[in-house]
Amino acid sequence: MNRRFAFNIVFALLLGFLLPSCEVSDNGDLDGFWYLTRLDSIQTGTTVDMHNRQLTWSFQKNLMQTFDGSQDHWDTITMFRFEHTGKQLIISEPFIYDRLNGDKFLTPDRYWEIRHYGINSVPDIFTVDKLNRKHLNVHDDVLRLYFEKR
Repeated sequence: MNRRFAFNIVFALLLGFLLPSCEVSDNGDLDGFWYLTRLDSIQTGTTVDMHNRQLTWSFQKNLMQTFDGSQDHWDTITMFRFEHTGKQLIISEPFIYDRLNGDKFLTPDRYWEIRHYGINSVPDIFTVDKLNRKHLNVHDDVLRLYFEKR
């Protein structure tokens, strides 16, 4: 048996063990890191340019993470459960990500902490206006949010 043949056998075996362990999501274009670029108030018609705020939503599997990049600390990461079905995105169950001390669910008296991400209620039900590889536009009864993938 030559070395090349032995290498191919070992490589095939390793590949066979590693591939099944990868989690695959059904989220399609929604998965990834989205930057909030603009928000519109549905009630007043006011538009706010958010390009410099560095607020993000990130989706993977069944979790959504929000992060404020203008603050240089990772103790403000809020996670949510979400469901995405067609034209509807439901965000629920917010919790503060704290790997060392245990995650803590956000209680209703602290929901004000997530409002600057465009989340106005829990659960918040958004209608998906646009979703592709580069753009995500959603709205609820209060705001229309515009995101870009970078």
